[in-house]
Order: sequence, then structure tokens, then C-alpha cells
Amino acid sequence: MKSGKADRVQRAIANVYSFAAKNLYEPIVVKRAFPLFGGNLNELALEQGRAAVQTAGGRPILDMPVGTAYFTIPLAKAHDGLVVGVDIAAGMVDEASLAAREAGAADLQMVQGNAHSLPFKDGSFGSVLCTNGLQVMPGLHESVAEMERVLEPGGTLFVSVVTLPLGRLLPQGSSTRLPTMLRSGMDVAEEISRAGIYVTSIRHERFATLIEAVKPVP
Repeated sequence: MKSGKADRVQRAIANVYSFAAKNLYEPIVVKRAFPLFGGNLNELALEQGRAAVQTAGGRPILDMPVGTAYFTIPLAKAHDGLVVGVDIAAGMVDEASLAAREAGAADLQMVQGNAHSLPFKDGSFGSVLCTNGLQVMPGLHESVAEMERVLEPGGTLFVSVVTLPLGRLLPQGSSTRLPTMLRSGMDVAEEISRAGIYVTSIRHERFATLIEAVKPVP
């Protein structure tokens, strides 16, 4: 996707999610759509958060996109170190910041940022989570590459993604041109592998795929 078109798509997505952040996202998307399409997805995503705390070992954790911090606050309260939540939508960042303050998650910090150019140094995080977000991000390759960059060697990437894999009906190789939402969870896992992160676990739950992957130590 050319950069100008990608920027326009990202701005449009940010505006939609900013609008939805206050009253629509949690009651409609998180509490209804995710269970409908992903079965036990919400509990499995929270389980990934608990695993991220264990594997980070006190190192900072990144959650991107943070949304309203529904999945992020529990792991931040369980983690001894810093947790950073990133979202391109200003409305989501505002709602997540308010929720974190109300929950007493003092070590959870929010940043508005672009998944294709995260404002962090290489290897900044012991664990990286991407909870139910890749399907709405343009540029799967670019998003995964940035998560790989900011994940420290030996760190673990946790991804959950909901897709409607219509790309399986197309000729082999054609699905790479489709939005992530229309590709398969295995496509996402393969992209993670191509980024140099070793996939250790893949679990399917209805239309959801949960992936764990470890960045090799040089």
C-alpha cells in the first residue's frame, strides 16, 4: 500500500475508533462481537496478558493497540514494571487513560502512536501484546515488523486476531493483497515467522487465532 493511501486509511480508522471509544467499543465490540466471533476469546486474551507478565520478568510490556485498556489494566496491575499502551485513536487513548486512573493502574502509561512507526528504541520491551487489533490495521507486514523491532531478543510476542478468511477461496498467493481481516490466522502466523520471530504456539477459537512467538537471541 502506498504511503499516502496508507496514511489516509490510518486516519480514517483512528477517527472511527475515537468516535466509538466512549460508549460503543466495550459494550458492542469487546463484550458482544468478540465472544460471537471468537468464543472464549476474551478470557484467552486475558490469559495471554498473564503470560506476558510472566515472560517479561519485570521488563516493560507493550500493548498495541490498547483500545480502552479493557485487556491491559489487569496485566498492568499484575506486573511489577512499566506497561505502555499505544493506540492511533486519540479517543481510545483518552478512555484508556481514564480507565487506568480509575483502576489504580499507576504503572500503565498511554501513548498515541502509529503501528508502522512506534516511538520506541529497538528491543525496548520484554513482551509485546497485540490483542484483537491486527485485523483493523492496514499493512500487516509493517505492523509486525515494528513489533519485532521493539521486542527485545528472547522476548515473547502475543497476538490474538479475528478474521473472516475469504482469501482461502482465492488462488494461492492472492490473499496477500487482501486486508488482514479477510486473510486467515495462519497468514498472520506466517507473517510473524517471516519477520524473524519463532512461532511457538497457535490456537484457534472460532474465527479467532491466538499466536505466541519468541524473538531469537543472536
